[in-house]
Amino acid sequence: MKFPPLFLMCAAVLLGPSAASATGKARLMPSSPTDGVPATSRAGERAAQLYREGNQFYDEGRFAEAEARYQAAWDLQQSFDVAGNLGNVELEVNQPREAAEHLLYALDTFPLGEKLEKRTFLQKRLAEAKSQVGTLWISVNVDDAEVLIDGKLIGQSPLDTQVFVDPGKRTLEARRAGARTSTSLFVARGSDQRIALSLDTGPNIPLVVAGGAVGLLGVASGVTFAILSTAKARSADGEPSGSARRLDWRDSQTTLANISLWSFIGGGVVLAGTAVYALTTSSRTSSPSTGLARFHAAPLVTSEAKGLLLGASF
Repeated sequence: MKFPPLFLMCAAVLLGPSAASATGKARLMPSSPTDGVPATSRAGERAAQLYREGNQFYDEGRFAEAEARYQAAWDLQQSFDVAGNLGNVELEVNQPREAAEHLLYALDTFPLGEKLEKRTFLQKRLAEAKSQVGTLWISVNVDDAEVLIDGKLIGQSPLDTQVFVDPGKRTLEARRAGARTSTSLFVARGSDQRIALSLDTGPNIPLVVAGGAVGLLGVASGVTFAILSTAKARSADGEPSGSARRLDWRDSQTTLANISLWSFIGGGVVLAGTAVYALTTSSRTSSPSTGLARFHAAPLVTSEAKGLLLGASF
């Protein structure tokens, strides 16, 4: 899953593990400005206001209201401090999957020069969140494939980070250019799994084009040499029987006819091989019910006839 880039807010707030709210819960507390240019846009100002409101609600123990304010600030501008506080409060309102995502973002964008205690605090909260969800490391055999979990798009391959999912039965899917593959698995609390999805990429188009071109060239050569062979035969027919010139024409006719035959054979073999390759590698699974034709056979016994009932599904 790819996180958006870090934006600094005009009201920078940093982790203060020694500080505690009225409820005894630690959070990212106001401290000194971060190193960087503060946001001056209206969105940045609004995000800063929402962040301050979230801090106030958190100090009052009103976690639901604090989460809503932090989330609104996050929707406007993503930053290390918002992610840390949002993830921290999401644990308090029983949203461990979202908490893990935001705490991981805070750690991934942890500013240089920050105190070790702040990183330790975030790592501890992330471990708490991960103990309540499942962690998946998803790989796909091709790049630029859409990856979905339970029908929801989470990103494109290659996924460069861990993915957090709620415990229970989950369906993973990868799709690209009409091809798709899916698998179901059970995710336990605190589990950590690596999942590899293999997507049918279809035929190698340049190879198919090259094979088709070579095959057609062979067939065209066969036609050309066949025409030349026929011309030699006509020339030989116009010469006196037994003459040296007639024999030369016949030899040329035979040679050209053999070249024509093998050109047809070579071109036909290449075309057939290319067609088989294209057909056997171009299958696309658009849904679990589609695929190659399936044939069915069942005995048929009635008062009027006995036999075998044949059928097929596509």
